[in-house]
Amino acid sequence: MIEVRKKGRKPKHLTEVLRTIVWVEYAKQQANRKAFSVETLVRGKPTQPLEKLNRWNRYENGKHTPKAEYLDEVESVIPGSRVIFDHVSDFQFYVENYKDEINDLIQRLEPEVKFQLMSRLKVEPIKRKPFNEYAVESLTRIGSIDCLVVAILMIQESIYLGSEKRRELALELYVGLTEKIAQDSLFFNIHPELFDYIDKTFKHYIFLAPNIRLSAVIFWRSYRDNLWSEEMKQKSEALEASRKVAPSNEISPKTRLESLDTPSYFD
Repeated sequence: MIEVRKKGRKPKHLTEVLRTIVWVEYAKQQANRKAFSVETLVRGKPTQPLEKLNRWNRYENGKHTPKAEYLDEVESVIPGSRVIFDHVSDFQFYVENYKDEINDLIQRLEPEVKFQLMSRLKVEPIKRKPFNEYAVESLTRIGSIDCLVVAILMIQESIYLGSEKRRELALELYVGLTEKIAQDSLFFNIHPELFDYIDKTFKHYIFLAPNIRLSAVIFWRSYRDNLWSEEMKQKSEALEASRKVAPSNEISPKTRLESLDTPSYFD
């Protein structure tokens, strides 16, 4: 399992850990090398002090995060690596921002994805297309990491607008993307932690009455068991087994019962 917190240090946000791991995976794939030997490629020398070489092993498991100047150094040798690092880092950014910035964030997505959300890409003010079943179907078909970002953004927007329909559509998009994101070689090794994070951050709502809703965690493993192909299901299960990740039913998150008339409370 990925270690996020270390005694004596300020705990890292999980997304900071994940973006570093994805960055290393991209560098490994582009260089066709193991993490340990990427450093020699970047420096252009056959050998380096052991502590310098070992830092890539620490990057690979997310224990350390590269500094900006080193990201630029790696970018000069492995083009595209900086974009990967910065783009994946947006997951935490998206979670913490609200409606006024959503259009700006959408502008940073790949053109094919932006086209599903905006009717005019180069006109001010930005004109948004409806986020509806057709948009969800189109984005699910594209299946890129940018589409997962859209799901997160639309959940945020649904909170701002108070739109349960938008939230349902965004969660439907997330469910439809889980297998495709896991199939991506950049994200396969982190998909259990990434999806666990999204599940716990963006919970489903179950309405017990018009003014009372139940906030419940539905773990992505239920989607894997019922919606994924058998091949991907087995690969995902094998990855979790190899890390001895605790099954979701061993985790006991509190359930939030919310009333629109009275303060929320926990069971």
